[in-house]
Amino acid sequence: MATASGVLEAGSARPVGGGVPPRAGVRVELDQCERRFGEVAALDGFSLAIEPGELVALLGPSGCGKTTALRALAGLEQLDSGEVRIGGSDVTAVPPNRRGLGMVFQAYSLFPNMTALENVGFGLRLRKLVASERRRRAHDLLDLVGLGAQSGRFPHELSGGQQQRVALARALAVEPRVLLLDEPLSALDAKVRAQLRDEIRRIQLEMGITTLFVTHDQEEALSMADRVGVMASGRLQQVGSPDEVYERPVNAFVAEFVGSVSRVPATVGAGATVEVLGRSVPLPAGQAAFAPGSRVDVLLRPESFAVHADRDGLGLVVRRAFLGPVMHAVVALPGPVEIVATLPSSAAGEVVVGSAVRVEATGSPLFVTEPRPEAR
Repeated sequence: MATASGVLEAGSARPVGGGVPPRAGVRVELDQCERRFGEVAALDGFSLAIEPGELVALLGPSGCGKTTALRALAGLEQLDSGEVRIGGSDVTAVPPNRRGLGMVFQAYSLFPNMTALENVGFGLRLRKLVASERRRRAHDLLDLVGLGAQSGRFPHELSGGQQQRVALARALAVEPRVLLLDEPLSALDAKVRAQLRDEIRRIQLEMGITTLFVTHDQEEALSMADRVGVMASGRLQQVGSPDEVYERPVNAFVAEFVGSVSRVPATVGAGATVEVLGRSVPLPAGQAAFAPGSRVDVLLRPESFAVHADRDGLGLVVRRAFLGPVMHAVVALPGPVEIVATLPSSAAGEVVVGSAVRVEATGSPLFVTEPRPEAR
């Protein structure tokens, strides 16, 4: 008998949601994958392991190779070299329809002449499941995604968010070993996107299905994933938990790509410190050693600045954005340098556009790197 919430309890054989059984997650591995398009290396020695039941998000700029990696796992992209393994088995040469995958794309790709129920049951019909069992499973999955009452509606009668829920239910209907999500929320408005990402994560956790999620949206990646992989030029730059990638980037690219940072000139001091904006602050733990006196750039998050109204200050507020409890202030400094600081909205009366301010660094930099060539 199911719990009130319908979620499977640890060690129980009871199903989740509307009677949808959980799946045992499988391990997924992409090992030294190479894929070139002419002179462009879409995947360049790409390796990634996804643990059973884990959701990993691939994040990176356009053209970094994240969708190519997903398509290689799906069997939709032929590798030049490398290996794809699912559940310990080499599936590199296995056709897509025999890999046991469910896929959801940015385009909903629903059949317009089929109801939501018929769309979800389509893959089951191809598998020659009897009609009564097909309808039962499709109803269960629509209940799971919160669309049980809309089972008889056609796609044009559903909102974009509802259509994407149907697409998710259809992908889950065939009981895939792995779920692949390729920018599934990018066509939706902000509010619906936030709601649906929470629903996808809930369902993924309830079903225990191994999932690879490709997105360009940092907020989606950081809020949904167990681990985030940041890509550039066909390579993984860093893979780690969301807080690890945000707070402890391994290089300047990750630091500048994930979240917002300001690059500020500084000088390395004695005793693992750096002089920045008139203050001595600790170097980040584990950073490469720089000789005292070296000129460097430090990367600081918006929350790592203190900004004070000061008519003798060297900073000039050039823009600001009110965001409810906080505001972002863009301050121009000599150099020229421009920083973005997160301040409490209570400071709005003092830190106004055109006002002189004093800017201080309040903590250890996120990352320390050599200055850009043009600044040397």
